[in-house]
Amino acid sequence: MILLVAEKPSVANQHYRPMLERLEGEKFTQGDGCLIGKNHCITWCVGHLITLAPLDAYPGFEGGWRLSNLPLLPEKFRLMEIESTKKQLNVVRQMMEQADVLVNGADAGREGNLIFDLVLDFTPSFKQKQIKRLWVNSYVAKDLDKAWKNLEDATQRVNLSYAARLRQRADWMVGLNATRAYTLTAGRGKMISVGRVQTPTLNLVVERDTIVEQFKELFYYSVVGTWKGFQAQYVKQENVILSEAPQGAKSKDSDKKSEGLKVAVFEKEAEANAVVERCKPPATATIAKIDTQQKKQFPQKPFDLTELQKEGNKRFKFSAQQVLDCAQNLYEKKLLTYPRTDSQYLPDTMKQEAYALAMRLATPEQKGVMRSESENFVFINSSKVTDHFAIIPTGEVPNGLPEMEQKIYDLAKERFVQAWLKPYVWSEMEIILNAQGGGSAGSPILDTFRLKLKHNEDLGFRAIIKEEKKKGKKKKGEGDSGESSAAGEGGTSNDSDEITNIVEAFPEWNVGDTAPFDSVELQKKKKSKPKYYTEATLLAAMKTAGKQIENEELAEAMKDRGLGTPATQAGIIETLKKRGFIEAQKNYLVSTARGREVIALMDEKVKSPEMTGEWEYKLSQVEKGTLSPVEFRDGIVNYVKELFEHLHQKYGSQFERETVTEAINCPKCGQPFEIAPWGYVCKNADCGFKMGHTIAGRMLSHGEMKELLANKALGPISGFKSKKGTEFSAKLTLDKDFNINFEFESDGKFHGQKTEYKCPLCGELLEENKNAIFCTGTTEGGDCNFTLFKTIAGHALTATEIKELFTNGRTQPIQGFKSKKGTEFAAALKWGEGADKGRAVFEFQHRDLPCPVCGGNLRFRGSTSPQSSPQSSAQGGKQDASAAYICPQCNYGIPQVFYQRKFSDDEVEKLLKEKATPVLEPFKKNETTFRAALELREGGKIAFNKLTVEVIESPRSN
Repeated sequence: MILLVAEKPSVANQHYRPMLERLEGEKFTQGDGCLIGKNHCITWCVGHLITLAPLDAYPGFEGGWRLSNLPLLPEKFRLMEIESTKKQLNVVRQMMEQADVLVNGADAGREGNLIFDLVLDFTPSFKQKQIKRLWVNSYVAKDLDKAWKNLEDATQRVNLSYAARLRQRADWMVGLNATRAYTLTAGRGKMISVGRVQTPTLNLVVERDTIVEQFKELFYYSVVGTWKGFQAQYVKQENVILSEAPQGAKSKDSDKKSEGLKVAVFEKEAEANAVVERCKPPATATIAKIDTQQKKQFPQKPFDLTELQKEGNKRFKFSAQQVLDCAQNLYEKKLLTYPRTDSQYLPDTMKQEAYALAMRLATPEQKGVMRSESENFVFINSSKVTDHFAIIPTGEVPNGLPEMEQKIYDLAKERFVQAWLKPYVWSEMEIILNAQGGGSAGSPILDTFRLKLKHNEDLGFRAIIKEEKKKGKKKKGEGDSGESSAAGEGGTSNDSDEITNIVEAFPEWNVGDTAPFDSVELQKKKKSKPKYYTEATLLAAMKTAGKQIENEELAEAMKDRGLGTPATQAGIIETLKKRGFIEAQKNYLVSTARGREVIALMDEKVKSPEMTGEWEYKLSQVEKGTLSPVEFRDGIVNYVKELFEHLHQKYGSQFERETVTEAINCPKCGQPFEIAPWGYVCKNADCGFKMGHTIAGRMLSHGEMKELLANKALGPISGFKSKKGTEFSAKLTLDKDFNINFEFESDGKFHGQKTEYKCPLCGELLEENKNAIFCTGTTEGGDCNFTLFKTIAGHALTATEIKELFTNGRTQPIQGFKSKKGTEFAAALKWGEGADKGRAVFEFQHRDLPCPVCGGNLRFRGSTSPQSSPQSSAQGGKQDASAAYICPQCNYGIPQVFYQRKFSDDEVEKLLKEKATPVLEPFKKNETTFRAALELREGGKIAFNKLTVEVIESPRSN
């Protein structure tokens, strides 16, 4: 009996069953998880049935996490059943046991091989059977029949199987070891999820967010002259090093057009004005060079998966995962070819068939600009086809598709047909003008301008395909060059600023012609602001491991060094969303506070996109047989070992803590401490005393903690860090309640110059230094710890603002504060109350917000009396006298303080508009502090998203 194993039940029933009925004359009966025929049977895997066992499945790794046994780098990996698909695994194994020949019919690719191979690895006796591979890129009947008649021996793609196993094991070795290590060290017990591809991708987003938020508005200047009615731009020689042409290559003067000349950009207005003054009328300019070229722009190639995902995101705002899901469904419905491809090319053997299909799918308008089949097409190239060719329609007619699938099908069809259309053809005339003016009589200054003229000859595909225009107005006479160019993402100016004059015919000009400028003007422009990633631009960055590559050929060469593969990249983005590391804001992807925190704790090796991209490239080399599996595995093993060497150097005291045999006793009750990832916990449940081991960014060793508790003092020692990141040294002392304090001088206090202001806590006169105003007095509870830093949220307080705060208890609204994301805001400062007593807090001008119950406006009110406070569905009952957002129409309200956490206007607005918030912290209930996301449910009820609730450990010393 021959057993054909599909990846999914839909493929088995919709494609493999009719194929075997058609070719082998089989008649099937439905079994439990299988189709049973006379000589052929079909079953399916429903995705992965077997996975690598977790760390705690290995001896010595059971129970709690420890650093002392890491890293685990198994020579032989343990496998385990996936509980949710256990029943289907049993069916597959029973069918394999009965079969004489096993045929892997999973999706044609790395993961398809792995799904099938893992079942064989789990039951090695099956490897003794005859094993074949059904490798099919299209479920169209003729393609499927051809593939079945030409079954491959499984050994033909053994390198693909090696690469699949290595990818899975590399992810395991890096992800599981690093997750435990970072959780126990940098995370101090708070989970830090690490992934070989996930973490570098998150790093791309965090780095881009930082660039966007730190961007400062800057201007640049250029000079434009009008000569004989056309606009010309002031240019300068760019210092470029040209490599020698290969031996035997012929030089083309037309290709060297104005080598090294670039639009001159001035950072200072005065420099540009100097050019204007030298060249303005009546100054003349003389033609020094004329160069005319014909140019062509061909339509874009058919889609690969990444390009389809990018276009789906740009055109319809679909996520990468949604596009992949649609394309996969269309593939299974025989409407599109295999979607998980990284190729935009078709094999030479498909040219005739594909051209005929394009003619059949083309509209009458498209047929009018279709090229002849005999011409050369850049996307017909067998050498550029990998395991799969480009995504194109199969020719089957769609019927009744869901809206999303219809849009993705239309995209793929549109791009496929357009690829066969005529190119856009135009001619360009470039004129170099020399203007001589200024300088001394003996050494005049030579200024150079470039004037570009463009004449359209044949619009070709552009006659029916309208290209996207960039936002912003163009000056009269401007046009684009016909070559795709993108504005710089990093806040720079570039040659997209070039001016091209559109003409019906080129003028009859000659070298040596001289005429005065009509005018010479200075142009002032803003540097382009970088943008947050969209799914489309993030996919592009993942494709080249974050390298900004505009050149198509270079991007093609880099695609094997990307983060993940086209088949896995959408899943990586979705994982980052689910783990709360990134979130969608409109069409942008932005890192969350949690995501930034994770990246800040990571070693450069773990978050390096370039390094991970290099691994993907090496996996592709394994697939091609140019790199041995052993060499790749050794590289990963060495990487993990180096990572742990670095962690040992950075967190040596945390590793050492696990090996100590001498316990530290609780200073409160005398019972031994237990060691936790973040510090120490008393074993006596009735005592419950806790103490963290990290103070101001400095991790104390076990010995240092012992000395501090025994002597009530330690140091002075170095390595502490202030909130601004400045390192300092200090002595640590314990007070009567076992709180850890710093001592900087013999009396344990900072000292500075006396001021006229009194402390709002104890009434003593305050002192000041260059950074803060502070108190050296005492209160009933001990030393007074009042401090007012002179810089708050990026704004340096003026003397007037400080005086106003101390005199009146509040300031007028102050402009120029900056949020953690770099957004400027205005607020007044006032002294806080309750837990914030003695602290300067913000007071915002509150805005009206939409009521979720009646559609009216919520209005912020300060303290309310218990009698007039709104019924709040958030906490089940009447509010106390705290401030709230209240609807005057229906009396619905949201308290400003919710579980002891104060909302900002922005957070309330986000909750009302999007019905949910990102993870916020800290909330408090009784003695428990926790973080969670909020949901706005029916009727305006506010509730926690249970899946996001996470308790925050709060060591006393932190």
